[in-house]
Amino acid sequence: MFVRRKRMENLDQKEIDRYWSDGAENYSWIIDDELNSFRVEKWREKILGNISSVRNPKILDAGCGPGFFTILLNQAGVETIGVDGAEKMLQEARAKALQAGLVPEFRRMDCHRLDFADNTFDAVISRNLTHTLRDHKQVYKEWLRVLKPGGTLLIFDANWHLTECDEKLRAESLKRREECIRLYGDAFDKKSDHKDTEEHERTVGGHVLGNKRRPDWDMGLLEGIGYKKISCERSIIEEMWDEKEKLLYGNTPMFMIRAEKEEKA
Repeated sequence: MFVRRKRMENLDQKEIDRYWSDGAENYSWIIDDELNSFRVEKWREKILGNISSVRNPKILDAGCGPGFFTILLNQAGVETIGVDGAEKMLQEARAKALQAGLVPEFRRMDCHRLDFADNTFDAVISRNLTHTLRDHKQVYKEWLRVLKPGGTLLIFDANWHLTECDEKLRAESLKRREECIRLYGDAFDKKSDHKDTEEHERTVGGHVLGNKRRPDWDMGLLEGIGYKKISCERSIIEEMWDEKEKLLYGNTPMFMIRAEKEEKA
């Protein structure tokens, strides 16, 4: 799910990590809801059904936040390591994993510079991370480096940034938010009020991605870096989102990009 963000283009990585740490409590509340819903099985099927057929895969959950993917995959016996730049996100993730009787590995790490050896993982997965990156090309190169030959990259994200660049889309998003609060009492934040909406309006106006349209932009970038067998599903919301999510975020549907690292000759 999407969590409200600042304009990041003029912030350094420490400031960005601090921003996400400040939002960890609210995001953690969202993940609590997800871990107790139909989404666990749906996401597990989506991920495992799209990675290369490897017995006992080792997976990197890049930008793991409060640990949703890391937890649901480890619950299924799939070794998954979660990394995030925000320490408070990792604290929330560790606490949730313990509640589930799990002790997966969580590490604080910048996806622009991963502290893993080449060819470590059978799959790299991320959700709602890539729209926040400062340098997509560098991160996508790092993910390619740590993937094993034949390994799979799965990117789950949406054109969240366009609500900061497209006036018409922004206006529709605000109307959807108001309707969501009217029907459900919140918009996936604990304190939904007009002040929050006004703050969102003040932050609109710029984004590192500009007016780039995704996933096409990402797919071109991945191809240029050297990924193979690149494909996408332009909307996965019917299978992965509930009615509240569809109402709130339906004008920026979540997509899935799948790509592979070339097999060794």
